[in-house]
Order: sequence, then structure tokens, then C-alpha cells
Amino acid sequence: MLNRKFKLSKSANRLVHYLNTKLNEEIGYPDQPSWGYAFSYLLAKQSDSIEFKELAEKSVIHLKRQDNSHPNYSWEFVVFALQKLKKQNRLDKMDVLDGYHEKGTRMFNWFLLRNINKIFCGKFSAFDKYKLYIGLFLFQNKDGLILDEFKTRSLQYHAFCLFILAHIIEKQPDNKILKKHFLEGVKCAISYILEDGSAIYIGRGQEQIFGYGSLIYALEFCHSRIEKLDERILNKLVDKVTSLQREDGSYPLVLRTRQPEDNDVCFKSNHPDGWYGYNTLYDYQPFLGYCLFMAGTFK
Repeated sequence: MLNRKFKLSKSANRLVHYLNTKLNEEIGYPDQPSWGYAFSYLLAKQSDSIEFKELAEKSVIHLKRQDNSHPNYSWEFVVFALQKLKKQNRLDKMDVLDGYHEKGTRMFNWFLLRNINKIFCGKFSAFDKYKLYIGLFLFQNKDGLILDEFKTRSLQYHAFCLFILAHIIEKQPDNKILKKHFLEGVKCAISYILEDGSAIYIGRGQEQIFGYGSLIYALEFCHSRIEKLDERILNKLVDKVTSLQREDGSYPLVLRTRQPEDNDVCFKSNHPDGWYGYNTLYDYQPFLGYCLFMAGTFK
């Protein structure tokens, strides 16, 4: 276990070093993210080391420069990052960005994000709890798989839903209903992990780091706070991911050993295999960094 935690921490620190070198104080990241500045800030505020501080200072500058009045501004992710920091007493003054906002995307993972954000902001009502329970009843299959939309399986978005549920359970540790849904989802996710650690190979987002980061966070949270899991499975999942980190500390957006992804690609210019139009390295790499760093702190 100690070796796995060391790997997670080391990988997160190497990724922070890379992100700090890529984030230019004047122009930002090479490919402009949607919510990546918020998650870079969230990641960077987890430590007081020099590189983390530098990344935090630059991230918040560009976060404040983004046009939050745009209809496609990803409020749910930004609110999550900032409110998580606020609960950790690590949030600097944000004015208009502080508080509850939503874009309203109608996918189940966004619905769950709005729920944790309402909890963070003290706006989670009895009616919201009722809707959350109904949503989980409707969108979770009998085998534990959480759907992002009806009749569509995605192991990546199943993992991200578990990531959010872990944060909700952290705020509501006595909620037995949520724990039941979460554990069913964890056991489902584990059943899909292959011998080489591959785990995100069905549906939208196959083999993307967004799903792997979510899954590592959720499983390590479960192992630490709720129910012990098979460490052999946890080890092979972490080994699969960290083995594909590049020498410069970066990660490809899609993890594969055959024909590996080139560095610093973007959808608009390169149309890399396995990417969607909304994918950017500088949303998903900071998210992965947060997941790895936090998973490394779970006892």
C-alpha cells in the first residue's frame, strides 16, 4: 500500500511540475481549457511547495480572465473546484466566482455535480435529496453500472459518477442509501478491471485519463473510508496509469501503449484518435493530478 501511495504522490508532483512549465502567465495554457484553470488551482492549492504555489498563482489569474458570462461556461466544474477549496479553507477571495452557479447540462454526471455543489454551498434541500435518490434508482443498473444517459454504457462516466458520490458521502458519511449505491458501483467497476489494469474500455471516453483519475480516486476513497478492497487490483490499476506518464511529467489524454499519443496535441489541429470535440489536455491533466494527489493522501 505504501508503495502505491508513493507512486500516486510522485506522479501528481511530476504532473504539477509539467503543468507549471506549460502555463504561461500571459497567454495561459497552449490549448485553452474549459474548466482546467479551476482544477489547476484546486490541485495547486493542495500543497505549499514552491511549484504548487507558482501554479496556483498563474491558474487563478487565468481563471478570473475567463468569460463566465458565456452560455457554455462550465460552471459546475468551476464551482466544484472552488467550493472544495473553500471547505478546505484554502480559497482566496473570488467575488463573483464564489457561490452556486450552474450551466445546466442534462447528463447524469452533471446532475450529480450540481448536487455536490449544492451541498458545498448549503443549498441542498429535502427535495434535492429526493431527486438524487430517484436519479440513482433510475440511472444505476442492477449490476451497479451508473449510466450517464439511458441505454448508453460508459465506464468513464460511471467512474466519474463514483468520484462525485465519494465527495457527497464525505459530506454525508451517515447516508446509508448513498453508500449502498456507491458500493454497488465500486464492485461493478472492479469487475471490469482487466489483468493489465485496463478499466475504461467501454463507451464514450474509452481509455481517457478523466475516467482513470476518477476511478483511482473512488476506489482509494472506498478502500480508506468505507470498505477494504483487494490491494492487488488497486495496485495494477495505479501501475497501469503511472506507467504511461511521460518523462516530462505529462500524460496523454488517451492511455495506450500502441501508437502512443503525441505530446501537446489538441482536437482542433490534430483530431487525435479517441478524442471528442470537447476534450482538452489542460482540463483533463489538472483533473487527473487532483485525483492522484488526493488518492495518495487517503490513509
